[in-house]
Amino acid sequence: MSHCIDLTSEDIALCRETQTKIVHNPSAIMSILGRCPVPELIEANVTVALGSDGAAPDRGYDMFRHMFQCMHYHRRHFRDPDILPQGKVLEMVTIDAAKALSMEHEIGSLEVGKKADIILIDLFKPHLMPMNMPIHRVTCFANGGDVCTTIVDGKILMEDYVVGAVDEAAVLAAVQEESERMLDRSGLRHLTEESKNLWRAARYHAAWHE
Repeated sequence: MSHCIDLTSEDIALCRETQTKIVHNPSAIMSILGRCPVPELIEANVTVALGSDGAAPDRGYDMFRHMFQCMHYHRRHFRDPDILPQGKVLEMVTIDAAKALSMEHEIGSLEVGKKADIILIDLFKPHLMPMNMPIHRVTCFANGGDVCTTIVDGKILMEDYVVGAVDEAAVLAAVQEESERMLDRSGLRHLTEESKNLWRAARYHAAWHE
């Protein structure tokens, strides 16, 4: 299940009883409208993974961003900086995500017999120095652009920031072309226009989704 905002204690108990897996999307609009009780679910032994809920209208697929936002989102709610330790949030995008997909026997952790799905993060950068407390660096300061190498099932798809599996420039050009075609065919191009309330106003007044 996704989002799962404003669950009651009875809902949480039912999730535990039915072994329901939940994907929490802290950057999504749904998480503005309500709160998924992630710490409470975890303490009830319910599997909770992190997601992005897609790349529109105001978020991307950068899971580093969602880890950071998840921690601050729930810490602010409880007014408690001890909520959701960095290690647990990293588990939510790795082994817990694999559990949510019922694939923990194949992926999610580096173990003998599992697929070699690995990313390497370049920590030798100004915003990630000094290179101590690596879990904190990854969950609090890193971003998707810091991933220098990607390995899927033992196959190197990107090495030293170079994607060898596809023509990256061609893919980006195709994305732009298809997005323009989608806007024209759907009649939604007006949603890309700058709102009159984008500047010098405290709110959009719902103009962005009218």
